[in-house]
Amino acid sequence: MILRLLTALFLLLATTATAQEEKPGIQIGLSEEVVEISSSFSGTEIIIFGSIENGIAEDLKAGLYDVVVVLEGPRELVTVRRRERKLGIWVNGTARDFIDVPSSYSVASTKPFSQITDAEDARILQIGLENLSFRPVDGGIGDPLNAEFAASVKRLKTDKDLYLERPGGISFLTPSLFKARLAVPANVPIGRHTARAFMFHKGKFVESQFLPLTVKKIGFEQFTYDFAHQYGFWFGIICVIVAAFTGWLASVVFRKN
Repeated sequence: MILRLLTALFLLLATTATAQEEKPGIQIGLSEEVVEISSSFSGTEIIIFGSIENGIAEDLKAGLYDVVVVLEGPRELVTVRRRERKLGIWVNGTARDFIDVPSSYSVASTKPFSQITDAEDARILQIGLENLSFRPVDGGIGDPLNAEFAASVKRLKTDKDLYLERPGGISFLTPSLFKARLAVPANVPIGRHTARAFMFHKGKFVESQFLPLTVKKIGFEQFTYDFAHQYGFWFGIICVIVAAFTGWLASVVFRKN
């Protein structure tokens, strides 16, 4: 991991040193391109190095450039149901489906979002949980009930540590070189994730860059996952047999005379 960090840092410094006089831009590099999940995985951190290229020297020194970095998991369909009391029993009631919901969302920034850009740009770029919007299947984007259910999605994801915010989680190592730390929780979804960096100058959005990140299982966990998805019927049969055998074995071991 140390070698990867040094390599990413070297490439960013080399790119900055050889850049021609062009419009300001941003470049990023990941400490890891693949996160491997085993039985002992308890979460980790992804370090993102980046550089602001061709920035105005005086503004760089004055801290007038800001960066927001987002690590977003694979998109998914999410169904939210409201628990309702009917005839004295709590049952699933009204439900809403949302498509293209990030399975995980971790964001870090140089400052609180309100100090980086205006509310309209933050909403358009979907920076921060408050500005993250979901598209309901029924198309009723302006429906207050859909907004209420969307807020429930964010709350449930936050409770599971899948949605995280870290204002001030980005630090500048030099006036143009920065480092961001993004948390990867133990229950991170597997698949293709995307790291995005947004650059702002005096509150105005300038440019963004993105890089892919792969999260995958390894070892027995990967075998079990692949088998369950490729041979779902047989996986279910095996689970039933194992459960029945475990119950029988427990009854034998703990049988009383």
